[in-house]
Amino acid sequence: MKRYERRAALLWTILAVAGLGLLIASLCLEQRQMPWVVGLFLAVCLAVQILLYRTARDSMRELVVQLSDLIDQLTQLRQNPVFPPQEDTVLSRLQQQVERLASIWAGLNRQAKRERDEIQSLVSDLSHQLKTPVATLQIYGSLLVQPELSPEQRQEYGSRMQRALERLDFLLDSMVKLSRLESGSIRLQPRITEVEELVLNAALQVRRAAESKEINLSIQPPSKPIAVCCDPKWTEEAIFNVLDNAVKYTPQGGWVTLTLESYETYCRINISDTGYGIPPEEIPKIFQRFYRGQSVQAVEGVGLGLPLARKVVQEQGGWIKVSSDHKGSTFSIFLRRS
Repeated sequence: MKRYERRAALLWTILAVAGLGLLIASLCLEQRQMPWVVGLFLAVCLAVQILLYRTARDSMRELVVQLSDLIDQLTQLRQNPVFPPQEDTVLSRLQQQVERLASIWAGLNRQAKRERDEIQSLVSDLSHQLKTPVATLQIYGSLLVQPELSPEQRQEYGSRMQRALERLDFLLDSMVKLSRLESGSIRLQPRITEVEELVLNAALQVRRAAESKEINLSIQPPSKPIAVCCDPKWTEEAIFNVLDNAVKYTPQGGWVTLTLESYETYCRINISDTGYGIPPEEIPKIFQRFYRGQSVQAVEGVGLGLPLARKVVQEQGGWIKVSSDHKGSTFSIFLRRS
């Protein structure tokens, strides 16, 4: 574009000089010589106009080509400068706007791809997890229609179907909760809450399971009350999920201990057990949806409790830390203090 501007400036300069020459000639030359001077001036004007037209045409043609390249850059998500970015011109500013738009477009495409991948992974995992309870229901449902079954067999098959239904209900309920949290359709409502109350309510929910396995479930309260800013309902569920895992994966006659520690800006809830322990290579994976370690495959579970607990805690500015060895594991939940 610069060369066309310089060419147009040169032509206008020639036209101005020609006009100045005509003015000087009208003052200095005789009357009979003026027609030749006027004719020469008109010829110069015509030539300059033709050259200006061609210059404007070529300039517009190049501008259209550059704008086409700019649009192509946008559609192809490329970021190769067409106009010099250091110049403060309308076209350079337009190019910067197109680049920002292309960057936003690329970001939206990446986000859409991640969401598609997550949906595909979720559907795949969910279909895999549903196979076991659905197959169980189909098997025992077909057995129950047999007329020769004894009352004891019917009762046994019915109880197994009931357990499969409970597992299916738990799986779907957990998936709905986790997906609603991840999608943002559920908004947590933090308020000032005492941590001891949350821990006690969660412990009451696992007390029966702990008693059935003769597990010693104990709580070491803090020296003084600790208040945190959290959503009581969801935070209690997060604590319950971690505590439920501790009871579930602790052998008969083991120990599960809860301790509360207060820091300046955070409260720490330690849930320690004498369970199987988690191999170091599996610790980064245990918060993945549906992941279950090799050592606990025989224990019933779906692998959604820890992902849901971490999501709830992270949404409130906290985090969960894990340490484990062959003697057991400790899950530390950090919550922001009020």
